[in-house]
Amino acid sequence: MTWRPWVIVSLGLVAAVLHTSLLWTEELPKLEQSAELKKIQEKLRTLQYLQNNRRANFEVMGLDAETADAAANYVRRWDKQIPKLRQILEDETGELTVAFCPSEALPQPYAAMEFLLEESSGARYVVDPIQLRTLESQEWYGRSLVPALYDHFERTDTRKPDATIMAISSVILGREDDALEGVAPWSTGLVGSWGFGRLKSREPRIQVLAIEYFALMHLLTEMANSPRGICS
Repeated sequence: MTWRPWVIVSLGLVAAVLHTSLLWTEELPKLEQSAELKKIQEKLRTLQYLQNNRRANFEVMGLDAETADAAANYVRRWDKQIPKLRQILEDETGELTVAFCPSEALPQPYAAMEFLLEESSGARYVVDPIQLRTLESQEWYGRSLVPALYDHFERTDTRKPDATIMAISSVILGREDDALEGVAPWSTGLVGSWGFGRLKSREPRIQVLAIEYFALMHLLTEMANSPRGICS
């Protein structure tokens, strides 16, 4: 009796078992990795800034019906300022593209705050287009938590419908820390207190400031991305 055939068969069985085992262990990391790399839908990066879709964009940014209507109408106050604003954009093209043109950096509602919010005596205000002569990076922005707010509120599977206006309002009010720490009305827990309506009741001035900011941000982004704009 020869053992050679049995040895060959045994080796073949061992090889088959090892091959199956390796295939199984190789598939498991792929499944785990696909879950980890699940793409987050960043809604603000898909927006087009046009005159006829201001209202729709404001809704994506979480403005309630009253605030969205007010912001869309507020833009008309600056019709006479458009030639001047266009010239300002052209004069400061290099610096302003990061704020008003699509890129891998922060999307426009967040990036534009660097140029559209000024700080005086510890309070922040939206720049006045009527008085405006230039758009400059504001000193407060360098110490702000704007990128962290974007990651925290926008880049998540549990993004709130009004995430954008809530995050930006925290910056306007100088309450970024409260927003990131989940202090009401930025509390997103099951028993938390969240919402722009609650914020307005506690900080009534945010209603006007939010309308001014979103209106001006949208107008300048429209102009920057127009066929004659600095993003073309």
